[in-house]
This record gives sequence, C-alpha cells and structure tokens, in this order.
Amino acid sequence: MSFVFHKLNRRKAVRFAAAAFLVFALLALAAWFAAPYCVDDPMISLRRITPAHTYLDRNGVPVFYETTHDYEWRFPVELKDIAPDAVSIMLSAEDYAFYEHGGVNYLAILRALWQDIRNLKIISGASTITMQLAGFALPDHKPSLVRKFRQAAMARRLEQLYTKDEILTEYLNRIPCGGKVYGIEAAARFYFGLRASQLNRAEAALLCGIPQKPNRYNPNMHAEAAKKRQKIVLDLLVHHELITADEARTIYDSEPLRYRDFAQPSDFEFKSAPDETIHAVRRARAEKTAEGWSPAQGEAVLCSIDADFQRDVQAILKRRRDALPEVNDAAAVVLDNASGEALVFLGTLDFNEPGTGQYNAANAIRSAGSTLKPFLYAEAIEGGLVTADTRVLDAPLRYGSYAPGNFDGAFRGTVKASYALAHSLNTPAVRLAATLGEPRMIELADKLRILASRRPESGFGLSMALGSAGHTLLSLTNAYRALATDGILRPMYFRHEPERPLPAGKRVFSGGTAQTVMRMLTSLPLAGFEGTAAWKTGTSNNLRDAWCFACTETLTVGVWFGNKDGSASESLVGGTAAAPAAGEILSLAASKYGLTPFRSAWPKEDALESVAVCAKTGLSASPDCEKTESAVKPAGIPLASCKSCGNASAGTAFRIVSPTPTVYVAEKDEGVRLDLVSNEGAYWFADGVYLGENPAPRTFAPGLHRVEAVRASDSTADAVEFTVTRKK
Repeated sequence: MSFVFHKLNRRKAVRFAAAAFLVFALLALAAWFAAPYCVDDPMISLRRITPAHTYLDRNGVPVFYETTHDYEWRFPVELKDIAPDAVSIMLSAEDYAFYEHGGVNYLAILRALWQDIRNLKIISGASTITMQLAGFALPDHKPSLVRKFRQAAMARRLEQLYTKDEILTEYLNRIPCGGKVYGIEAAARFYFGLRASQLNRAEAALLCGIPQKPNRYNPNMHAEAAKKRQKIVLDLLVHHELITADEARTIYDSEPLRYRDFAQPSDFEFKSAPDETIHAVRRARAEKTAEGWSPAQGEAVLCSIDADFQRDVQAILKRRRDALPEVNDAAAVVLDNASGEALVFLGTLDFNEPGTGQYNAANAIRSAGSTLKPFLYAEAIEGGLVTADTRVLDAPLRYGSYAPGNFDGAFRGTVKASYALAHSLNTPAVRLAATLGEPRMIELADKLRILASRRPESGFGLSMALGSAGHTLLSLTNAYRALATDGILRPMYFRHEPERPLPAGKRVFSGGTAQTVMRMLTSLPLAGFEGTAAWKTGTSNNLRDAWCFACTETLTVGVWFGNKDGSASESLVGGTAAAPAAGEILSLAASKYGLTPFRSAWPKEDALESVAVCAKTGLSASPDCEKTESAVKPAGIPLASCKSCGNASAGTAFRIVSPTPTVYVAEKDEGVRLDLVSNEGAYWFADGVYLGENPAPRTFAPGLHRVEAVRASDSTADAVEFTVTRKK
C-alpha cells in the first residue's frame, strides 16, 4: 500500500513539476514577447550622445572641428556615404544574418551556448548588430544575464521602430574604433586621412576588425595586432563566400593600407584648435542654435566666411600692422551688401598670442572718431537742413568747455558740405550735431544699432558726433552697409544660406539721402583701390584707434588698427593706417568677386532731383537771392530756404566793410596792407587761412585774393574778392 501511495506521489510531483515548468515557460515566453514594449526607445538615449561638429566656410572647406561634450570624435554619415565593401565586410564580421533576424539571432545564441558548454568557458557571444547598438545605450558595460536580456529586449524594440538601414547606419556611426575615435567615418579619417567612402577592401577589413577590442587592435598603437585581426576578418569573408581565398591573400598581401603620418595630428585634431576663424564659427553656431538646431544633430554648419579670403585679409593687415610703430593689432569685417553675410569676420591677427590673442576686437567698444560723420550728415540731409552743395562753416567754436578743432589744427571757413565730409572737418559736424540735438543723435544711433555704451547721467554731449560714445567695428560696418543699400538697415548673417530670402529690414534713411552721402564720400580716391568707392576714415582722441570704412555697390569693408590694451601710438591715424588697408582689401575683393562701383549705379529709382539753390549758401533759393545755381537733393525732402539774402534786402545783413571788391594798387612790391573790418564780430579767413577774430591789418601781395568773414553768433558769412596790382 505504501508503495502505491509513494508511486502516486511521484506522479503528482512530476505532474506538478511539468505544470510548473509549463507555467514558467509560458510566463517567460509572455515576458519575452512583452519585453520590447516595456523598454524605452534606445535611440532616445543614443541621440543624446552628440556627434562632433564640423564647421565649413561658404565654399565647403572645413575651418573648425568641435569634439563632443566628452571629447570624443564622432562624425555621422549616411549609409550611401560609406564604401559598399566596408558595409559588406562589417556585416560579415559582426552579423552576417543582420537582414534576416528581428534583432536577436536565436540560432547564433544556441551555437554560442553549445560552444561555451563544450569548452566550459565563454568562447563566443551571440550579439547581433542591433543588440550591440542597444548596448551602446546602456550605462553599465559589465556582462550579466540581466543586462543581456535587457539588451535583447531593447534590440527588438529598435527593430520595431526603425528600418534595418537606419539601425545599420546608427551602428556604423557609433562603433568604438580605439581611443576617442567612434564610428567608421572618424576612424577612416583618423587612421588613413580618408573618408569612409574612399576606403579600399584592405582598409575596410582592418577597420571592421577594430570594434572587437578597440584599444588592442588600434593600428596607431598596435599595428601588428590590427594586421592579424584583419586576417581573421578576411577569413570570415571567405567563410561566407563573399570572396575567394586567393582574393583574401591578395587583399592581405598587396592592397595598400594608406596610413597617414601619425606623428602629425589628424585633420580634425589639427582644426579643433581654435584660430582666427573661431569668432565667425561661434556666431554661426549661435545663429544655428537660435533657429532650433540641436547639438545632437550631426549636420555640418556652413559659415558665411570665405576662409581663403579671410586669410588674405589677415595677411594684408599683418603686413600693414608691422609697418606701424607701436601698433600690435587690427581687425576687419567684410559684408556682402545684398545678403548681409560676413565674408570676413577677423577679430584678431594672432589668436594664439598670449594675453589678448583671443580678444575679439571686431566686437570691442572703441572710440570711433570721425566715422560717425556720414550718419550725422545723413540725418541733417533727411531733415532738409543741408545737401551736398550747402555751405557749412569750418571755424572755431565753443560750447561751454567743449572746443573741438580739426585734426590738422587749421580752419577753412565756409565750404560745401560734401567737402567738409570728405575731408572730415570737425567743426561743421559739431555745428550740425548742435542743431540736431543730443536726443536726436541718440535716436539715430539706436536706429542704426551702433550705440554700444550706456548713456551716462550727464549725457554724451556734442562730442558724440566725433565717436566718443563708443561703438564696435561690426555694428558700424553694417551701418555703412545700410548707406550703401539705399538707407535700409538689414541683419548680418554668419551662416551661408544661398536660398535665404532677403529680409525687409528697417529704413533709416531715404534712398536719396543714402545716395547723396555715398556720392559725397566718393569725391576722393581711396589709396590702393583703382575703382570708385565711398569711404570714410576715423581717428579716435589721443590716437588710440584708426578706422576706415569703404563701400562699393557689392561689398562693405570695415578696418580697425590699434592696441587691445588701449595704448596710443602716433601711427594710429585713420587716413594713413586704416585707409590703405581698406583699399587693398577692396582691390583683392575685386579680383576675387568682381565689384560694382557706385557711380555706375546712380541714380536709382528717381531718388534724386535737381533744385535751384542760393549760390552763396547752397540752400533753397529765395526771391532775394542774387545768384542761384542748380544742385541735387533727395527727392521729396524739402530743402531749407536761404534766409541770409533776405536780411540783406532789409539792410540788416552781416557784411564785410573792408576790404571791398575792387583793385588795389601796391606802392611797394611787398603788396598792400588792408584793414579787415565787418559790421559785427566775426571769424576771418584770407585765401583759405584762418586769421582768428578781429585780426590786425594784413598785407596782401599782388594777385587775386578772397577774404571771408563768418559771424560768430549764427555762422552767417560774407566774402569779397579783390585784386592787388603793382604800381606802374
């Protein structure tokens, strides 16, 4: 009886064990099929591992490479950009059945398990390419059954969400290839100086062997071990009947491994050291990021600069700098007028110079000297106060303690506005500034986006007209571009985008005003440039900064020379330091791009019109004006009327009493001595020479002479011409 009972218990136990096993198997099977739905998409984690960033100039030439956040080199490429042999070899070496399984190769698992049991140790794994890719997303790389199960589940999830080609592409872009090199593109470039698309079969076989043990098979450090691993990979190709044994021997023995010179840094290592292009690169990256670009995206950033042109500009500035005593640095900006793209953004001459080398002088706030005068004249023209032929006064003036003079210390009396601007006379500009007022000048600077300094409580004062408020080379270059493009201020760009639509921009001056100022600035030739350019120089107070801005129809150039520590030098004069460099840059640009001179483009859209002006003041002629002449002014902007001649008819005009417009006979060869008298106090000029207020009698030699007196209270002027002859 006990025997029967024992037998029944055994049967129950067997049945229970079988049932338990079946339940366990069913649960395991259910868990296996449910597992992919219980894990996150591994690609989310993988794509947080950002690629290295490539920055190209506008012509597609690499100018800078930036490593990932963990200092790894990874350059994603499309599957079509990898040599087909390299793809086939990688599949043969790592996962021959890749296109047949669903993320897990069950036959490979059984084979690996059998090999491990027979040898009582782990001989081979069964990880597919998809499983390996999933493993890259796991932080813990220590082998374990739990990790293996999770890796398999993630691999199946990948297969559900992505195509085989997408998975293979991600894998090839992420395989470890020794040191900090990841992905087949980075490996091809690091070891051979080639692109992945250029690999021959020998090179592909060698690279495809590295991921098994990346540091052991690194050909840079272990060339012999890498070569042996290459032989194993070729044997696998023979095993899978992709090549014959003879082909394998030929590849191994005869096909070259075109190693680069490992004594030198690779191309991307070399260009990962910042140089003078870095300021443009940083701007381009900021623009790209503002448009929604993520560092996780691997596409290259196309910068606006022309690297070759910038290097040539740098060479020009270095050569010019070396000829200037006590001057250490320079900067330049070149903008394409149509697109607003910066072809040159050079903030320093030597980025690696200790101390101030990395300082970006193109974006530094400096005193701009006379470079603001064109905008001041443009604002006065826009308000109908002057035009190119209006007479303005160059004579001493004082506003409280402020008494500006000209750079050469001389005064010229009444001159045309075009002459005053082209020759950069200070006192006419300050008089215009006083007429406009500081609030209007600040509003103008804000419209042009050139005001870089905060307004002090006491205000900037009239010296703002001479650049004392502080401005940057970059913002001023774009403001000059606005004058060159009919008065419309548009954004600058540091990324090259040929199809970018032209932004509407903001009109700061009428087209006629902008053209008038440009014409005024073309009256003198620019040294070093044979074409017609509108240009203006500036020299800051105490000789700390030398500037020049030059425009053609096509480009706008801004140049600065100085010392980053602000030290002065007698060499820092805009006309002799910066202007020749700007001319040479335009000449270089003309040969490279071709430039349209301004005069061939005038007039535009009927922006200018003729008007009758008083021959004495250059303002709109009134009925009282004795002589008139034709002048050009912006269309649609009324020009202020002449009021001086009206006072003359009322008998209250300011006038010169002596000398008179007659012929004087000199008793002696030295000439004749004449009193200089006006009916009110005045500044006096004789033959263009400033004589001061209430000068003593002056001797005039035989010949034709011109004397001018300017009333100090309102700048009204009177002039007489007379002749001195010898007594017969």
